[in-house]
Amino acid sequence: MIEFLIVMPVFILLIFGTVQVALIYSAKTTLNYATFQAARIGALNNATYTGIRKGLVRGLAPLYTNSNSRIGPAVAQDIAAGIDSGGTRKDAASEVDGFVRIIRVSPVSAVFSTGSSGFGERNSDGIAQIPNSQLMYRDTKFASNVTIQDANLLKIRVQYCYELIVPMVSRVIGSLSQLNGTRPASSYHKYEDRSQPRFSDLNRGYANEAAAASRSLGNYSDLCTGRGAAKDRAQNRNGFVISAEATVRMQSAAFEDDPNVVFGGFMCDGDRMSCP
Repeated sequence: MIEFLIVMPVFILLIFGTVQVALIYSAKTTLNYATFQAARIGALNNATYTGIRKGLVRGLAPLYTNSNSRIGPAVAQDIAAGIDSGGTRKDAASEVDGFVRIIRVSPVSAVFSTGSSGFGERNSDGIAQIPNSQLMYRDTKFASNVTIQDANLLKIRVQYCYELIVPMVSRVIGSLSQLNGTRPASSYHKYEDRSQPRFSDLNRGYANEAAAASRSLGNYSDLCTGRGAAKDRAQNRNGFVISAEATVRMQSAAFEDDPNVVFGGFMCDGDRMSCP
């Protein structure tokens, strides 16, 4: 009986932990696909937040569909609900809007300049854009350490606060995620704040730390609060931060601003999308 009382709690935690790790792995695999889908749709839609968000919602939808029917219309309605519903329900759209942050690593903001330091040109709507046509014949000059051919590479990094749902182990794993990346401040990592641990494996290099300067990019509490539209995962430490990257070549001119009336205001706002 004494041996049973000692071993059984550990055994139960091990089983529960294995289940939760399997769910995290499944979410990471789905996020990898969703990020690539977001980059592809973003490349076709001027690298705007609207296009990238649409790809993420579609890519994450398999995690949050609820229909148990194999009939086409039922599945279609379930996915449509996941895309269009608000933050009161756990679906792909509310997950993206509440717990996802996008970093547009490339093109960097400096290359949208219309002066000699960038490649930007104003379109008919007055939006600065990077030309996407006849790239092989364009000038190979450098601006912000890249050529116009390199500036037409869309690279995004997506950070997602995934909800841990297995009892007993969720708070433990969430606390480990919250502490991940703690390190002393230094002259190289000048945006580090020891009181607000960041995720060192997610925010690699100067560009991402620069994006973190104003909006605590990669901060556990900031990323997992749900932005007021969903349940706060940071308070109970039941969120686990995962990330994914994707790089594709632009198939349209990259825009500095998003003209969409609904989601355009989130373009490079530092909260939902950062543009170093």
